[in-house]
Amino acid sequence: MTLLSPSFKACHLILAAALTTGLGFVNPANAEIVLLVDLNSRTAISLGTLGGNWSNASGINDAGQVAGYSLTAEGGQHAFITGPDGVEMRDLGTLRGGESYAYGINDAGQVVGGFGTVGGYAHAFITDPNGMGMRDLGTLGGRWSYAFGINDARQVAGYSLTADSNRHAFITGPDGVEMRDLGSLGGG
Repeated sequence: MTLLSPSFKACHLILAAALTTGLGFVNPANAEIVLLVDLNSRTAISLGTLGGNWSNASGINDAGQVAGYSLTAEGGQHAFITGPDGVEMRDLGTLRGGESYAYGINDAGQVVGGFGTVGGYAHAFITDPNGMGMRDLGTLGGRWSYAFGINDARQVAGYSLTADSNRHAFITGPDGVEMRDLGSLGGG
C-alpha cells in the first residue's frame, strides 16, 4: 500500500494537523491522528498511536516527520516522532519521570517539548537529529519549563518559571545550550 505519492507536499500534513487537533474537531480521548495527504482526493492516513487509544500531532518538518504525543499501552503519555512522510511512529521515551510531550520539530528532526520529572514538575527537553536521545534543558531558576518551538538554527523557544515564580519566555543557543530569559511584557 502506498501511503504518499511522489508529489506529496508537507503543507498537506500541516493543514490536516490543524484541522484534526488545533481546531478541536477531534476529541483526543478517543481518536487517532488522521492526516490529510491529498487535498484534492481527500485521501487520509492514520499515524496510529503508541499502543493507547489516542495521539496528538504538534509539529511537522519539511520532510513530513511529525512530532507529538500519544497514550501508551501502559497508560502513560509519551512523545513521538515519525519517519519522513509520517511513516512509523517511534516512542521518544521519558527522562526521570513518567510522561513526555513533543511540541515542535525542525528540519533536522530535532524534537522539543516537556517531560515530567520525579518531583512532579515539567522540564523542557531537546533531542538530537531524528529524535535520538533526550536532554533536559533545565529552567530559568523555577520548578518547571516547556519548549514549544525549534528553528533550523537549532534554537529552542519556550517558557519557564523563574526563581521568583514568574513565567518568562526563553530562547536558547544552538542545540538548546544556555537558556536565556526573554522577560515578560510587564506581567512580572
